[in-house]
Amino acid sequence: MTTRKVFIACALTGLAVLGSSLFLFGHLDPTLDPAFEDKLAAAENHQAETLIAQEAKSLGITALDVATIKDGETARTLHFGRSKEGALMQAASLSKAVAAAVILIQAERENVELDDDIRTQITSFDITKLNGGDRPVTLRQLLSHTAGASQSGYAGYPRGNRPPSIAEVISSPPRFFEFALAFDGPPDEFRYSGGGYSLAQLWAQDVSGKGFTQLADELLLRPLNMKHSTFEQPIENGPNWPLKITGADARIDPTQALFSPLTNSWHNYPEQAAAGLWTTSEDYARFALALVRASEGQENAIPPSVAEAMMTPQVKTGWETDTGPSHYGLGTMLELDEDGALLSVSHTGANAGYRSHFLARPAAADTPAKVIVSIGNTPSAAPLNKAIVNGLNQN
Repeated sequence: MTTRKVFIACALTGLAVLGSSLFLFGHLDPTLDPAFEDKLAAAENHQAETLIAQEAKSLGITALDVATIKDGETARTLHFGRSKEGALMQAASLSKAVAAAVILIQAERENVELDDDIRTQITSFDITKLNGGDRPVTLRQLLSHTAGASQSGYAGYPRGNRPPSIAEVISSPPRFFEFALAFDGPPDEFRYSGGGYSLAQLWAQDVSGKGFTQLADELLLRPLNMKHSTFEQPIENGPNWPLKITGADARIDPTQALFSPLTNSWHNYPEQAAAGLWTTSEDYARFALALVRASEGQENAIPPSVAEAMMTPQVKTGWETDTGPSHYGLGTMLELDEDGALLSVSHTGANAGYRSHFLARPAAADTPAKVIVSIGNTPSAAPLNKAIVNGLNQN
């Protein structure tokens, strides 16, 4: 291990201890009512809203945005705390599903197959200079977390600091606790990697000659009428600024690279494909329903071939669901029944302060397709998001 890595390992251990101390000697976080999910599953619409409002308040969540859509019906949206209609929050890793669709649509335009080696098409820097960059890299690997790539996630950059370019993030990140992307894991095994998505983002930018914000707008967000969504980073640089933004609230947490508290604010993420989407629950639900419909052969901005690829199991994650092993598609978590039939498509996300969760259920013989999305602006929203998604899926 290099001297730098030893130093960083020691520093991160110290930060973990500090984070634990701040937690223990600060105030204990409130916990989710263990009966909440079952109550929500049995509740009528007006009861559900009251239940969610009470639990969000109990957990100290200052903004929560929830949307549900059943195929053929108008979206139902609920706003709690500071959340307002049309106000954007960060989708965090829910960005990966939208980004995967954008990248795969671009790949079809470029006649690039999922298993083609894309290294020569990345022109922003010399990928062979990366550790492990001498082995083939494919879009299937990057988008299914099977490239053996490092960098599971990103901390983002505080507002006011100039964020690096995506090429810099990959090849020469500026902060002492970050390393260049490395392909140091075994290929074709699941290893969650936001770094892999960053490389896929750079590939899309290089082959299209466009920034990822513009590419996503043209290929997906505008065609799906996602008027309250953008990959713009920093968002203040976008042409439509000022937008309605619901900022995050979070206390100091060195283990999450939060060295100062967030009060109605956010971090910037040049790692757009991995974590950089700004959206609303209703807009994201619109995307998720379009994905499900496309997988069933219905034409929309997402080609059926792209939807099929995204919703085809690529690898077991090693995590368990209620029905067995979890699988990853391309940008999506997949739950299968005992016979291998798809039960649901989902993803969770965590950025500085923000927490997100979505689930899409394909149509069955006796039930229409359904989508639930929940986005909150505090770390304590994570368990509530999960309970909301699971409870409303049964409702």
